[in-house]
Amino acid sequence: MAASPTTTVEIDSGLLAQLRQRDPRKSDREMLEDLAVIAVGDETLRALQERNADADEDEVMAEAVKAVREVRREMAGERRASG
Repeated sequence: MAASPTTTVEIDSGLLAQLRQRDPRKSDREMLEDLAVIAVGDETLRALQERNADADEDEVMAEAVKAVREVRREMAGERRASG
């Protein structure tokens, strides 16, 4: 399977150093991807809460968790495929 396309990004070196201190075992890429997953999950949660303002909070949380897990599975599959 082909490797996932990548993009070069610039990040504040001080901020990156702080991220490295949180988990020095992870690569820069892993740290940034983890943060992206968190951001996507947060956005999904907010969108679901707005769309389902009258829905039960537990239902909304379950959908958000489902979305985050789906993204994580996709990312894990991409990592395995790229080897």
